[in-house]
Amino acid sequence: MRVLVTGASGFLGREVVRAAADGGHEVVALVRPTARLDGLAWPTSVAVLRGDLRQLGDWTKELSRIEAVVHLAAAPSGDLPTQFSGTVVATENLLAHVPMKSLRRFVHVSSFSVYDYASLGFRGMLTEATPIDPAPEKRDAYTITKIAQERLVTAACEAAGVHLVVIRPGAIVGPGKDWGFGRVARVGAFDLIFSPGARFPLTYVSNCADAIVKALDAPVPAGSAYNIVDDELPTYGQFHRLGRRLRGDAVGSALYVPWFGVTLLGGAVSLVNALLFRGRAKLPEFLDRRRQRVRWRPMRYSNRAARMDLGWAPAASLEVAVRSLREEHEG
Repeated sequence: MRVLVTGASGFLGREVVRAAADGGHEVVALVRPTARLDGLAWPTSVAVLRGDLRQLGDWTKELSRIEAVVHLAAAPSGDLPTQFSGTVVATENLLAHVPMKSLRRFVHVSSFSVYDYASLGFRGMLTEATPIDPAPEKRDAYTITKIAQERLVTAACEAAGVHLVVIRPGAIVGPGKDWGFGRVARVGAFDLIFSPGARFPLTYVSNCADAIVKALDAPVPAGSAYNIVDDELPTYGQFHRLGRRLRGDAVGSALYVPWFGVTLLGGAVSLVNALLFRGRAKLPEFLDRRRQRVRWRPMRYSNRAARMDLGWAPAASLEVAVRSLREEHEG
């Protein structure tokens, strides 16, 4: 298929482009006008289309022969207006100009962030049946915009009769993205590690890209959604110890705060916020009770649906993922 990949030069996008081209697809990689592509080692068959989804331009004229879309483009950081523009407005522009009526498949890459973690109990299992958060405005800009983006794509695909598959990855790791090896904050020579016994729901970048490409062809029902996490999920404590072994003094000694302590801290800060600021104070993630629940509450994560329906299995092990972080550091 002739596949448009948005966000193609990003951390995950560059791997998706490579995997899709290696899988025999004719790939059109949509990248920002200023994106640097040297060192990506894409196959020569990949066609590069430069354009900014936030703004209409010549890129809109190059989409007529697209047969499928892998939509990765989003703004993962910044304030709400910045993320709304880079995620929601960008998606509206894409949907308005891609040939929806003739698309064979639309693979939308969402996030674990869209889920309602309050609906899960202690050590509960996060699956595709977990409901979407009904109050994203109480969390953060990323959650708000990713939920809005997913709903926008779903409505457009349903209206046009396009076969939609939604991929929701956990925390994607790989060269250039190690998530601070689980660090919440640096306190002198120490790294603050919340809930060291909780599982870190990671997926190695090439494993995630492989799942996305498989979603282009897999015989699954329209509207299907799949969570992507690897089989080997270290705890936050284990992941930090891996970082210490890799980076030495660049990673601090661990200062552990168990989940019980995290909830006490969040509860105390929430009470002060309610009494003194009427709940309006903007709290950092590690002090906000709702966001603490998302990141650090001990939970279980299933990739069973992706394995069964997409025929996917994470090819790269945790050891391979960790080795890539070591090679990045040594390079």
